[in-house]
Amino acid sequence: MARTRSSNSQPKPVLKQTTISRTSFKHSATTSSPSSALANAKAAKVPKTKARSTVSSTAATERVESDVLLAIYAIHLANIAAQTKNHEYRNYRLRDGVERLWLYEARGTQPMKGCAAITRIPGTVPEEPAGNGNVEFNSGVMESKFGYQILELYELVEPITLDDMRKKYGMGAPMGWSYVKKGMWQDRWGEDDESRKAKVRRIF
Repeated sequence: MARTRSSNSQPKPVLKQTTISRTSFKHSATTSSPSSALANAKAAKVPKTKARSTVSSTAATERVESDVLLAIYAIHLANIAAQTKNHEYRNYRLRDGVERLWLYEARGTQPMKGCAAITRIPGTVPEEPAGNGNVEFNSGVMESKFGYQILELYELVEPITLDDMRKKYGMGAPMGWSYVKKGMWQDRWGEDDESRKAKVRRIF
């Protein structure tokens, strides 16, 4: 799991979700087998986007709105783990209150293994320390309009397979983003700091 900060790019000339390999997350991701990372984020003050329709009041109580499941390519996940990529870029803004990203490895062959903690900041992203995509984001040549700075990365002690996600937690491979179901959150993160030590290992 990685902890991140997100940024909203300034108006640009004209100028998605994942899992991480053996990573875990901090309190506060497609194919046959996923790998995930979690990110902790602080929402930036940016124009509000149209609200997603709610499925039902029952469904709303079964999700954790501080945690979001995203799909990510294995190469980007590896770069996050190596700390050569310190921001995750998306062309959509996550809702206020999102603190962690569970990264599901798109087109991967390994189970979801981690999460990242993120934070968001308005405007451009810092270019020091250097990170993949930061200069391109600030110069407006990227399609993505929102950056999420990765602050911490954690590895799940017990990886989650796509089969687990479907059968145990009622979640499929992410398309865009979705909130993490409460059952998965409790099993792999939870509220108790002490018991969490047996669930995740901090990468950085």
